[in-house]
Amino acid sequence: MARPANFDSLSRDDLLLVIRDLVAKGLVSPTDIRGASYRSKRIAAVEAELARLRDGAPSRRGPGRPRGAGRAAKAGGSAPAAKPKRKITNTPARLAAMRRQGQYLGTLNKLAGSDRARVKALAKEEGVPAALALAKKLAG
Repeated sequence: MARPANFDSLSRDDLLLVIRDLVAKGLVSPTDIRGASYRSKRIAAVEAELARLRDGAPSRRGPGRPRGAGRAAKAGGSAPAAKPKRKITNTPARLAAMRRQGQYLGTLNKLAGSDRARVKALAKEEGVPAALALAKKLAG
C-alpha cells in the first residue's frame, strides 16, 4: 500500500486504527497522544496571543493578584511613608573590631575540628584577640 502524501487524505477511522496499533505495539503511549493534543492547543493559544499583540490590542492579564494588590492601601488611598534606614557610623574602633572578626573567622575555617573547639573556647574566656593569636599559631 502506498503512503499518502499527508494525513488529510486518511479517514478518521484509518487514523484511529493506526494509533491503536501503535499503542498495542508499545511504540506510542496514550500519554504521548494526550500530550500532543495539549501541545497543539497551547501553540494555538500562543499564536492567538501573538496576533493580538501584533494588532496593538492590550493583552489580558492571566490568573494571579490584580495590579496594586501588594501595596498597603489606607483609607486615604496612599501608601504609608517608608521608614528611613538607620545609618550606622563606622568608627575606627568598630572598623578594627570588624577586621579582627573577619581575620578570626577566616583563620578558624582553616583549622581542624579539635583545634577549632580550643580556639572557640579561648575566644569565650579571653576574647577574640587572644583566640586569633592561638588560631594563627595552630594554622601554621
